[in-house]
Amino acid sequence: MNTYAEISLEAIKHNIAAIKRFLAPGVRFMAVVKANAYGHGAVAVSRAAVEAGADYLGVANLKEALELREAGVLSPVLILTESPTSVADEVVQHGLTQTIYSYSEAKAFSEEAEKRKKPARVHIKIDTGMGRVGVPPSEAMAFINKVSSLPGLVLEGIFTHFAKAEDPADKFTADQFQKFQRIAERVSSIPVKHCANSAATLFHRETHLDMVRVGLMIYGLYPQNSRRLIELKPALSFKSRVTYLKRVPAGTPLSYGSTYVTPAETTIATIPVGYADGYSRRLSNRGKVLVRGKRYPVVGAVTMDLTVVNIGDAKVEMGDEVVLIGEQNGEGISVDEIAALEETVSYEVICGIGKRVPRVYK
Repeated sequence: MNTYAEISLEAIKHNIAAIKRFLAPGVRFMAVVKANAYGHGAVAVSRAAVEAGADYLGVANLKEALELREAGVLSPVLILTESPTSVADEVVQHGLTQTIYSYSEAKAFSEEAEKRKKPARVHIKIDTGMGRVGVPPSEAMAFINKVSSLPGLVLEGIFTHFAKAEDPADKFTADQFQKFQRIAERVSSIPVKHCANSAATLFHRETHLDMVRVGLMIYGLYPQNSRRLIELKPALSFKSRVTYLKRVPAGTPLSYGSTYVTPAETTIATIPVGYADGYSRRLSNRGKVLVRGKRYPVVGAVTMDLTVVNIGDAKVEMGDEVVLIGEQNGEGISVDEIAALEETVSYEVICGIGKRVPRVYK
């Protein structure tokens, strides 16, 4: 196994415990484990999150929810967007909680609940400004009242999602929260109101309400531009090994397009990782890796399966560990550093680590 992602479940448990200490007593905790737990492995992370005190798990769709159920994870699971009405039977059968924001969805789940003589738990999503999905605030009370009359449905929750919570000074989050609160205060019979993502959990404590939904921070990463109000531990390291070494003269072109030509005689190391593994092509001639605790530059184009590194005259051997993300001998390369080089966000970096990269848990 030359290339792999190493995941610290202890770091995830530490992060959840640290975040829970930041919350007021009685505030529930949802661990968001969608997108294969942001690339960390949904089943293993979900089990660790439950052990650390997560009350709820959040996923993107039915497939992700069923993966958890099939692995024996029986904790409450919220599917964060509507599912096709054709799968209402599976959602109800497996005791999953469904987000709804259309009456046809609510009616399908009501009918399935009646058919199975088993209640269907639902959360209603309100669109207060994200602009993707959800009931408009102006229609929310009429929708809630209409859905409330359907048999078999348990209206367990109501929620919204913030668009700009990373900026503590921006008024947009306050406006969204105010819109949500005007609705939430009128539906005291719905027990769980939630709207705080990782950024709002940090910067807008008034939005914690009955539950927070934390994704990025449980993996030890901070929202953009955030102050470190909670001490988190990154859970993921991305590693490979040197599988080929060669000495080349000055003037040697490297990789597709010959975008790098060696300025002097040097040693080139090849590592078996590429953009098919989630090591982005945008890191061509920009990225750095760690070998024996020192940084070396990625040179030439990152290819689908292989990347080359300029080692210079350093002593490096075949089989040496290469750290793409993580720490080695006191030196580190963070997800945020990689994201800046790729001109993207940390979410994309960790979610992009490919399925063919084994996850190794410690």
